[in-house]
Amino acid sequence: MTRTEKEKTDRPSSRGLFYLAWALVIGLLIWIYAPHIVSMVQNWWDDPNYSHGFLVPIVSAGLIWRQRKKLPELAAGPQYWGLAVIGLSLAVLVVGQMAHEFYLRRLSLIPVMWGLVLLAWGWPVARRLWFAFAYLILMVPLPYMLYDAVAFPLRLIAAQIAAWVIRLMGVPVYVEGNVLHLPHVVLNVVDACSGIRSLISLLAVGVILAYLILPNRWIKFVVVLLVVPVAVISNALRVAVAGLAAEWVGPETLEGVMHDTVGWVVFMIGFLILLGITVGLSKLVPQRSAKS
Repeated sequence: MTRTEKEKTDRPSSRGLFYLAWALVIGLLIWIYAPHIVSMVQNWWDDPNYSHGFLVPIVSAGLIWRQRKKLPELAAGPQYWGLAVIGLSLAVLVVGQMAHEFYLRRLSLIPVMWGLVLLAWGWPVARRLWFAFAYLILMVPLPYMLYDAVAFPLRLIAAQIAAWVIRLMGVPVYVEGNVLHLPHVVLNVVDACSGIRSLISLLAVGVILAYLILPNRWIKFVVVLLVVPVAVISNALRVAVAGLAAEWVGPETLEGVMHDTVGWVVFMIGFLILLGITVGLSKLVPQRSAKS
């Protein structure tokens, strides 16, 4: 048997071993991360603050899909630095497991997946897809300590701005922390009304709008920063509308269909404001800055 014939016979077997190795690696990672993925999906289902988590992987997959024709051209073969990324990510998983920290366990999955891309197809492909994987961070529920640290000051800010709006409508209101005292109703700005739900959801929207529409990195960063005041102001408007409706119509408006409808309408207002800012900034950027 000649050398060429031997190479032809060895090639299918080596390819089979390659696919078998990848199947074992992916199967092992699925086995490791399945409980953490299931618990995270359960959070999305049970906690309205993170219901947007169902959409984030779909958006990320769409970002990868829209580059499907370019990626094969960029594939440069295995890059073994991917093993280092995977190893460090699994170390984060172990730390999260030892510290009983759900956030670290779930978060570690994202660099593991990116590391697999780097290992299989090299730096050009991994670099092209870094944003699609980084966007997945927004699907991971925040640690409760961080959530509470953000939610409480947002409640106070929402109460102050809402009181200012209510006074503009001619209704007297006294603010005591996160509690609004109106003539006929007392409105408590609880965590659900703190605005963190709008902040997290609008952040997911704002990041993808900036990425897809704006051509310049620093302008993208500006839009992401503007998510915070847009979310705070839109949520304060929601609290003000809820307070005025409770005062003028009755406290029953603070629950049920009307309360949920006001929440959705105000969120859509925030989204439209963010979209308007993004489109407006895209018109102001000089054409020569169109490359990011």
